[in-house]
Order: sequence, then C-alpha cells, then structure tokens
Amino acid sequence: MLTAQSPFSGRLKSGRRPLQPKNSPATPVVNNNVKPNLKLGIEISLTDNNSNKENQLIYTTPTKMESLDPSLAEELSAIREKLDRLRLEREKTEKLLKERDLMLEMQMNEMEKRGQVQRMLEIEVDRLYRLNQLRSSCMRVTSIRSLRDKEQEKKVKEDPSVAK
Repeated sequence: MLTAQSPFSGRLKSGRRPLQPKNSPATPVVNNNVKPNLKLGIEISLTDNNSNKENQLIYTTPTKMESLDPSLAEELSAIREKLDRLRLEREKTEKLLKERDLMLEMQMNEMEKRGQVQRMLEIEVDRLYRLNQLRSSCMRVTSIRSLRDKEQEKKVKEDPSVAK
C-alpha cells in the first residue's frame, strides 16, 4: 500500500480522493470558449500573492436575466405568481380575521352590558323582596292601639248599640 505523510496533519495519507460536491460533476468540465472576463465586480484569488489585500481592486461579472435558461425563467415566474397568490390569500385571511375580531369584540361588549343590567335588576328584585318581607313582618305585629280606641272598645262591649 502506498502512503505518504501529509505535511498538514501528520497522519498517513490513504489513496482515497475526497467526495465531490453534490451538484458538480465528478470530473471538472473545461470550457474552451471562455468569454473574456469583464472587469466590473469581484475577483477572488486563491493564492496569497499580495499581503496587502486592502489595496487590491475587486472585479466580478454581472449576471443578467436574459442569460438565464428559459426553464429557469419559467420556474421563476411560476414562483413569483405563487408568492403573489399567497400574499393575496394572506391579506384576505387577515381581513376576515380582523372582521371576526371586531364582531366578537362587539358581542363581548354587548354581553358585558347585559350582565350589568342583569345585576342591577337582581339588586332591584332583592330590594323589593326585602321590602315586601318588611311590610309583612310589620303587619304581623299588632299595632299599638290608642287610648281612644281602647275606650271605644269598652263602650262597645258594654253597650253594643254605641258602635260607630
């Protein structure tokens, strides 16, 4: 078995290759008809030739919508339509929820008012009941007869023809 010692890890290196990223082919594709790089954006360097990185110019090529594959453009438009539809549905749902919330709040206020009116009526019924009880208890007690009534009662007992 052929092994070599790596200067980075200090371990013995096996003959295995690392896994390739999922979306890239196993063998890199070399494109012979490469367009000249437009110096407009960010340029990334893998080697550290210059330690003064702050003074380097950074370039990239801008991407255009027209350069996308037509199927990707269709997918993008379908996703945008779906997002618009979802946004409209969300707004509609929020509107319905606000209306229901308002209706429930109005019903709650009405129920609270009914509760207050019912409490007031219960208090009034209780007062009337106590007043009625007080009147009936007053009627049971014999009233104090005046002296004139007592004398008249004596006269009626003595002479039944003297009645008022």
